[in-house]
Amino acid sequence: MDFTPITKDQINSFKKDGFLVVRNALNPEQNQAVRDACDRLAHNFLNKGEVLNKPWYNDLDMRPGLLYEKALLDLVTNSTTVPLVVQLLTPNIHLHSTALTYKNPENPEYPMYRRGWHRDIRIPRDLGHTHLPMVGIKICYCLSDFSEPDSGMTLMARKSHLDQEPLRIPKDGVDPIGQDVCELKLNEGDAVLFENRIFHTATPNRTSRVAKRIIYGYAFRWMKQEVYLDPPDEELLKISDPITKQLLGGYRDIDTRAWALEDWAIKHKVMPDRVPWHVEA
Repeated sequence: MDFTPITKDQINSFKKDGFLVVRNALNPEQNQAVRDACDRLAHNFLNKGEVLNKPWYNDLDMRPGLLYEKALLDLVTNSTTVPLVVQLLTPNIHLHSTALTYKNPENPEYPMYRRGWHRDIRIPRDLGHTHLPMVGIKICYCLSDFSEPDSGMTLMARKSHLDQEPLRIPKDGVDPIGQDVCELKLNEGDAVLFENRIFHTATPNRTSRVAKRIIYGYAFRWMKQEVYLDPPDEELLKISDPITKQLLGGYRDIDTRAWALEDWAIKHKVMPDRVPWHVEA
């Protein structure tokens, strides 16, 4: 994996907002290869008819089996984005989730059928909303254009990753009170990184084209991977370089150091300081 340094402005923006836009995260050739792979996986969805009056049936959320496509396996170590995740978390990470999400165009006269505001990884269910830790970062790659309103992109509640309480949503409304709700304007090939604590939601696609995205989530190795990634696929591990092997979950013992990404971080001088077990009194 090539090295991309994260800038101070990017760090500050991510810490302040809870997300970070990376323009041109995929070059045109790479974007084409990834989109072609995703279209193959989504073939049945792309070729089925619309289910009238049930717009929620016109979305695709595919999670298992994505990494058998070479372009999607290569994306696990994408050099314009994954190094940023390593520097924002630590080298002690693995791939936590994958998701291919397509949205067919829907009738603009349909009512707003859902929002689904939430925080990822569901740790608030157990720990509540107070003093939540950042334990994971997702990378959402845009495989189609999202420069228009209501184009099927995720809405972000800017700065909500620091909130200590649930969102307040009016009884007859869809969006939270007192939040800076951001509909990001992104182009094909752009990506957005967002952390597990930020409140976000899916939106409908009211353009004339299919909205296409692929999302990879990374988390600390002591966070259990999604069931379809655990245990890691032995055939994929055999053909993977050391960093990809680590990210695929190849290190089963979390007490063993994450040597592949740690060595990479040391080489590029971005290894975080060790947290001591004790200090001299």
